[in-house]
Amino acid sequence: MAAVIQDVRYALRTLITTPPFTIVVVLTLALGIGANTAIFSLTDQVLLRLLPVKAPEQLVVLDGPGAFQGRTFNDGTFSYPMYRDFRDQNTVFDGVVARFPSPLTLMTGGQSERVSGELVTGNYFDVLGVRAQIGRTFTPDDDRTPGGHPVVILSHNYWTRRFAGDPAVLNRSLAINGLPMTVVGVAAAGFHGIVVGENPDVMVPVAMKAQMTPTWDDLQNRRSRWLTVMARLKAGVSRAQAEAAMNVVYRQINEQEIKEIKAPSQSFRERFLSKHLFLRPGQKGRSDLRQQFSTPIFVLMGMVGLVLLIACANVANLLLARGAARQKEVAIRLALGAGRGAIVRQRLVESLMLSGAGAMLGLAFAWWTGTLLLKTLPFDEAARTLSAAPDARVAAFALVAACLTAVLFGLAPALQSTRPVLTSTLKDESGSVVGGTGHARFRKGLVVAQVGLSVLLLAGAALFARSLYNLKTLNPGFQADQLLGFSLNPSLNGYSRERSIALFGQLQDQLSQLPGVRAATASVIALMTDSNWSSTVKVEGYQPKEGEDMNPGVNAVGPAFFATMGQALVAGREFAVKDAAGAAVDVSGATIKFSMRASRSPTTVKINQATGAIVDGPSGKIRYTPAGADTDTPGTYEGEFLISAVAGGPMRVPTDGWIPIVVEEKVA
Repeated sequence: MAAVIQDVRYALRTLITTPPFTIVVVLTLALGIGANTAIFSLTDQVLLRLLPVKAPEQLVVLDGPGAFQGRTFNDGTFSYPMYRDFRDQNTVFDGVVARFPSPLTLMTGGQSERVSGELVTGNYFDVLGVRAQIGRTFTPDDDRTPGGHPVVILSHNYWTRRFAGDPAVLNRSLAINGLPMTVVGVAAAGFHGIVVGENPDVMVPVAMKAQMTPTWDDLQNRRSRWLTVMARLKAGVSRAQAEAAMNVVYRQINEQEIKEIKAPSQSFRERFLSKHLFLRPGQKGRSDLRQQFSTPIFVLMGMVGLVLLIACANVANLLLARGAARQKEVAIRLALGAGRGAIVRQRLVESLMLSGAGAMLGLAFAWWTGTLLLKTLPFDEAARTLSAAPDARVAAFALVAACLTAVLFGLAPALQSTRPVLTSTLKDESGSVVGGTGHARFRKGLVVAQVGLSVLLLAGAALFARSLYNLKTLNPGFQADQLLGFSLNPSLNGYSRERSIALFGQLQDQLSQLPGVRAATASVIALMTDSNWSSTVKVEGYQPKEGEDMNPGVNAVGPAFFATMGQALVAGREFAVKDAAGAAVDVSGATIKFSMRASRSPTTVKINQATGAIVDGPSGKIRYTPAGADTDTPGTYEGEFLISAVAGGPMRVPTDGWIPIVVEEKVA
């Protein structure tokens, strides 16, 4: 230990006496280690980190893809009745939970704001093993009677941000969507739910859904899928065993549900009953962010790894050059009886100190770089949930990277420095450079490696730049320049359907009259936001083909939508106010797909030409069955629908049909 301390003191003295060399090396290593640390921080939070819950390895996410008739909100979701079936009929889970994200309007102290809400089941916190920071969590008794449990739990982040961490918030009444609700607790610090990249501000029992989503309830509707479902395995039960057992239950549930579907085709019946329930690993939660960005993150990790290798090669060359200048010092120490091991140790200590200083500076660089990276994410909630601040895991990564880097760039020069030709070196003969021609070849090899890695990195950067340019110039199917959007949901402030419709019309008229505004419109699904909305339809006299998807993507839009978006109509006309009870149709190749709202009168229809061919003829007779309705109920309507065609671009917007916005209350 005394020898190591002496080496540290000696290294400090030598590095201080050569500030240009020390500064260059530390900055070079800081850039390399900092870039890797920044990307690792993002990788850890999105791809590696487990949920901060009890025994996360026991969690599974349920997913039941396949044939379905009804309305679906996002992939991998289930209806509330099916969630109850999973919860009550299983023998392999200690508990089953469900959640649904929803924007809410919260008012307190005379101030109103839009918050990120989440509807959760009463056993949500107990099954996950998450305790309250203050107060209590929900219990099953808080989630029994629809509309009868006006209680709310605040997230820790929102509690500290909005209420400054005041414990007096407990039992306070907050108005959420105009409904007085009592704060019963604050979630534990660090818990952001089961979806990575989302950070709900408030959590409300699922039983309060009708009040939290005033425009639609669907709590008891088996034909509406909107809940993400997660379960905890019982001790000793593997995921494969649980999946096999749950598929028996799943088929029994589907056999009951198929009876509620009027006259299904044999093909649909077989596909519906043969659906498989998958139990996905849930220890890291569910995340659309992970699915979208896992590949780009790995690519970035590879690129910054190359940057670090280039930095190591550069520093190794600098150390070799410095070693050549110190060869007489080494020769004297060897001549006086110093061992080669002691000299190598001293050089490695010097390398470790350089690498450690680079890592410390690199952490600051990583913090700054990570902040910039988070700002580029297309999800506002993800930017709030993910953090660029280095934590213990990130600091440990930087420490390991520093040690490996020190060995990588310091070992070879340290070994080379212990092999001088003593006689000629002590005589100050300039031709006796360390190691002779063999060591010169090694230095040249490092230069070649640097150049090769740099060319590889530059080529990759050029390809990325070309891809970004192509994306920038790609036609998305609408004119993206000079478009400005905002979100509005009057129903969250207690507006009735009629008042909401009137407000949308007033806003559109007033915005259209502003100087510099060419056109204004509205839509339920904002463009390029990766949101989706689908609904099942039936076509009069049409038999779906084997495996055909009868759940097309839909968007509700207002008058002048296509003119505002710069989407040309190749046939037909725009929606007008008279199309209030509108419908929508889509045609894909020879396959007819319809997506519409119920209407007792003929109305205009829009078709996305990017998805397929146009129907021959000016109109088509259709029958629409609302989600959850029987074909013999008053909810079934017939009508003649005039077809209009919309020209699309090479970047397909995932919408198969459009309907007039006036049938909806939520506008984005």
